[in-house]
Amino acid sequence: MFTWKRLAIGLACLSAALLALQVVNVPRVAAQVKAALVRSVDEPARVPYLYSAAPTCPFGNDCYIQGPAVPAGKRLRVTRLEGALIFQTGDTFYALHVNNFRNPLAFFSSPVFNGFFYGNLSGFNMAVDHFFEAGESPVLEVGCSALNTISNDPRSKLSIVGYIVDTTP
Repeated sequence: MFTWKRLAIGLACLSAALLALQVVNVPRVAAQVKAALVRSVDEPARVPYLYSAAPTCPFGNDCYIQGPAVPAGKRLRVTRLEGALIFQTGDTFYALHVNNFRNPLAFFSSPVFNGFFYGNLSGFNMAVDHFFEAGESPVLEVGCSALNTISNDPRSKLSIVGYIVDTTP
């Protein structure tokens, strides 16, 4: 026979059962989950690399710097190229090469702008990602039209930035 009392008891039991299921299936809170340990495998072996120098100019419109050769058992990763030419007369291009001027990896341009009391400037700070193996050396070249010349101001600098890692396990 139907009574409100039986219905209330049945609903209370059903509610208690659903509540018990929810308590059992509660997901772990973030503080209880162990963090995954992540580590960069080559980071302890990274040796910062910076080669910065005034450019050598064998021709009036072509200059370069050549970094040292990568040592045996190592790999150089070039991550940034930087340069500043003071009192520059025309737009320039920059190129990254391997070992000499016959193996270009990347070219990009750098327009001249007015640097006020520095005169006309050409500068860049370019992110790149190139690898050099043992025995190879990076060469950063800067050039301009034959109608212009690269200024030989001693404050002009070119730089190759990156890091060296071991290639042996």
